[in-house]
Amino acid sequence: MPVPSQALGRARVFAPRACVWLLACSVLVFQPGGLFRFTWIKIVWLLLALGAGALVPAGGRLPQGIRRALWTTAIVLAVSMAFSANPVASFLGRWPRFEGALVITLYFAVFALGAKVLGGRAGAGNWAAFRSALTPAVVIVGAISAFEAAGFRPLGGAADLRPGATLGNATDQGIIGVMAAAVLALPALRGRNWPARIGLAAAVLTTVLSGSRAAILGLAAVVLVLAATMAATRTLGRTRALLGGAAALIVLAAAAVAIPVARERLLSADTVNGRWLLWEETLNLVLDHPWAGVGPNGLVDAITGYHTLDWAVRVGTAFPPDSPHFWPLQAAAAGGLPLLLGAALLAFLILRSARNGIRAAPPGADRDNLAGALAAVAAYGLMLLTAFTSPATTPLAAFICGGLVATSGAAAPVIRPAAKGTRPARGWKSFPAGAVASGLLVALGLGVAVPAAIAEWPMAAASSAAAAGDLATAEGQFQRAYGLRPWDSDTALLAAQAFAGPAADGDAAAAAHAIEWARISLDRTPGSSEAGLVLAIGYINSGRLQQGKDTLDSVIERSPFDSAPYLHRGIANFGLGHVEDSIADLAAASERAPESAEPWTILARIYGRLGEPEAAGQAQARAAALGGR
Repeated sequence: MPVPSQALGRARVFAPRACVWLLACSVLVFQPGGLFRFTWIKIVWLLLALGAGALVPAGGRLPQGIRRALWTTAIVLAVSMAFSANPVASFLGRWPRFEGALVITLYFAVFALGAKVLGGRAGAGNWAAFRSALTPAVVIVGAISAFEAAGFRPLGGAADLRPGATLGNATDQGIIGVMAAAVLALPALRGRNWPARIGLAAAVLTTVLSGSRAAILGLAAVVLVLAATMAATRTLGRTRALLGGAAALIVLAAAAVAIPVARERLLSADTVNGRWLLWEETLNLVLDHPWAGVGPNGLVDAITGYHTLDWAVRVGTAFPPDSPHFWPLQAAAAGGLPLLLGAALLAFLILRSARNGIRAAPPGADRDNLAGALAAVAAYGLMLLTAFTSPATTPLAAFICGGLVATSGAAAPVIRPAAKGTRPARGWKSFPAGAVASGLLVALGLGVAVPAAIAEWPMAAASSAAAAGDLATAEGQFQRAYGLRPWDSDTALLAAQAFAGPAADGDAAAAAHAIEWARISLDRTPGSSEAGLVLAIGYINSGRLQQGKDTLDSVIERSPFDSAPYLHRGIANFGLGHVEDSIADLAAASERAPESAEPWTILARIYGRLGEPEAAGQAQARAAALGGR
């Protein structure tokens, strides 16, 4: 039934506050019991925020230049998707971040929503509401972070894995802390705004406890941007602003050194070395695909061909990266040089608009809002030089950025109650067409996102069942998950990988399931070395050695420095009677994974069967020295 105008008016009054609360609390949303608990449920939550945003009266809007840059970026992305190796997978998104058309559109829409809600006449009040919502959210994240730093796991997860509170990733946790600190800092330091002060303390604690170098550097950038902004606009005396910034940096450095989890990460160079290698390899990929890149979500399959022996030895190839952890390279890999130039232009337009807005804003709350937003956005861009976009952090950054660059829009329509004795107007007559279109698009997005989120529960149940050897339950649950998310090639890949473990132990039924799911995955993403590997494992352990070897030949051609294909091809070659090839493959596997005992364990068995006890003993000794049995 049509909604009366009075009900529509009440909804529009509460819609802006609903938006800011939903955006702020998105950092808390996770899915207990799901296989990967931190992606699809956040996407569903953010779509609800966009639905509430459809009811928000006209407020601020994005500047025309930025809108044009966004449309240009969208066109470039569409072209790169179309020309990628797997256009459908590129368009729909890949596990675990699923940054296809739906999620990228969500980022753009939240950017526009930030301008609409945090700009215009009601912007000051909505900024205050946003801070009020962000404070309890970051306090909760900070409390969970403190428990995790102490060794507890209130949200579950293995004790030996690096946690990330409700963000699922420690760097994402730190990024949220940095952005919250930027937004809350100036209100907390002026007057007696104790909620903001508590939120600021929790945000800083969250950042430091994340142990993320990028986040700690981002927090330092927040201090510098705020101090420089206050000095440049003469909000504070230049000397006071610079001294205050220096004192804050000293306190931050002391905290980072004093807290063990932060100190250990700061002094570790392992991930830094791997990052340099990844950047070099991604640059080579971009040079080979300069005009269209490999499409969004294409890096995870394409990068394996650019890995080197140095990468295999230092980092390992068990978890192929799906991002270069450097936003210029991420843009160039996804859409080539056109997307990189578009992203750089968009960044320039945002900074120019922010500078002009801060200069024009009157001293006080309005200028503080924009200065805090600029610090948050600048720090986010800096942190993306060693991190990546994700549904956990990018929407909050986009929302704040929208408020930073917003220009005044049309005045909000006033909805008056109907006079006595007159029939109330029907809501649809006064409802903007754009809001209706937005609502329909949100409904379409929810139609994809809700089943995708529900699928995480049977995915988790299936993975547990496969690990426990209950193959019938695992197969049924994977089929249920695939029915909810049939467009996702990685649902099939994860199923194949779950069955590959018991298949490698000789379970013929598991091998059959691995073959079935791997074929589905390869139909969608033929270039996936991961899917090719599990297909080969299924073939080998179901007795189809030649098919397994042939599959591994193609995998090795695509991923020449991955140790696992050589390991399994060594097994297949021995079964086929190609002893010398088998030994050569196992030697290659050992060269690519020098810390692994498995190649030497298999070599010891092979030499034992060949009647060479001395060689078998030497291989077994190497395996034992590496921790093998």
